[in-house]
Amino acid sequence: MLRQGEEGEALGFASFRCLDSHQLFSRLGSAELTAFVRAQTGGRALVISGVWVPKGPSQLDLCQLLVTEVITLALRQEYAYALFCPADAPAPCVREILGLQGFVTAQVDAGDQELLAVDMRRPIVLTRNVETAIKAPLASSPAVLSAVGSAHRRLQRSLTELYPGCLVLSMSAGVIYQRLLRKIAACNGVPPQPAGILGECICVPFGKILRGVAVPNTVTKTLHTDKVYAPDLSSYSIESYPFYPPLPDQVRMIRSFDRPVILVDDMLHDGKRIRRIAPLLSASGAQVRQVLVGYLTGVGRDTMEILSCPVDSVYYLPNLRMRFVESTLYPFIGGDTVRRSEPMAGGLQPAVNRIFPYAAPDFSEDCADGSTYRLSLTCLENARDILLALETEYRSLYARNLTLSRLGEAVVLPLCPDKGSCMAYDLSRAASTYLDNDIEMLRRLQASFKIVIGG
Repeated sequence: MLRQGEEGEALGFASFRCLDSHQLFSRLGSAELTAFVRAQTGGRALVISGVWVPKGPSQLDLCQLLVTEVITLALRQEYAYALFCPADAPAPCVREILGLQGFVTAQVDAGDQELLAVDMRRPIVLTRNVETAIKAPLASSPAVLSAVGSAHRRLQRSLTELYPGCLVLSMSAGVIYQRLLRKIAACNGVPPQPAGILGECICVPFGKILRGVAVPNTVTKTLHTDKVYAPDLSSYSIESYPFYPPLPDQVRMIRSFDRPVILVDDMLHDGKRIRRIAPLLSASGAQVRQVLVGYLTGVGRDTMEILSCPVDSVYYLPNLRMRFVESTLYPFIGGDTVRRSEPMAGGLQPAVNRIFPYAAPDFSEDCADGSTYRLSLTCLENARDILLALETEYRSLYARNLTLSRLGEAVVLPLCPDKGSCMAYDLSRAASTYLDNDIEMLRRLQASFKIVIGG
């Protein structure tokens, strides 16, 4: 039984059991179903019998949070398969959320019992962070939050189509943010609430999370890094964030505080960022006391052992099929920088989103037919809908249009899809109009070639 809440407030309950092979038959009560589970996983399985959350506008979000917590607990123990066997008729929101996580009807005779199943061996992980890419006060607007929430669920649905029956795990950047703050405070020996004291360590966020945030009771200095692609996308490197000093200069500034370093990031998998900055910190003489991340994979743990760095995480995921950061899929809201010799006007940065029609996705070889095309279309439509909500709210607040020249007033880092050095954007137009054109272009590709793009 898992209870999710803060300060004793019950926000929802989930009933589940993690079963080893010898416990399956006694719980499932069916030899055929038990044999099916053993054939899928080798015998160990997570069985969820119920999820209950109060009704209200946040019901879906609470249900999502509960399901994520249950699944991550099982993944930490390396359970590889999950079944939903409800004792009573589940609420519609439960069915919807489980469907968004990749649960499908189990291909086995379960009699009159409703039975959903999902393969957790190699999950797809999606980090929900669009809210952190939008500036205040727009980020707290109910209309904008509604558009962001609806877009996230559509994106989850598209991701479940890549590998039907494979777990799609949605990780909330907001939840990771709060739990990381508590871990940082514990590592630094200070309370997580402002108390007018300072611990001995310096907190150094080096990814997207906690960027520009001061951690309570802890000296905080962000190491501004960015993934920068070559124009042909054949390679990339970890460099300084636009308009910030080179990484060696930023590291020397951190060393000047003369404090032990707590490195913080939202995730650690292949370790490209930490491999880039660890030698710089070592050369400067900075002492890394701890690396804290939102979620850590088995590959990331191996990387930390190679680098001899102590690491801790909010979530541990032994294996991944692929991972996505939601904001990087949405043009004009996020993405990865593209290196160009000439700067763009209006403070915009050339960027790439690894979706059609900007670039071929790098995960499309063995996906289900048509799934990468539908995912790309969903991302474009989601970005357009979020930008339309931002443009409407911006017009309501400031009585003027949110054009490309003003995009930096609504988005933390204004990015534009890179279309070559000879193409220029009209800064007097809204970003949503360009996305309408890109959606039309993508649909034209599907209709013209009569093929299923990328699988």
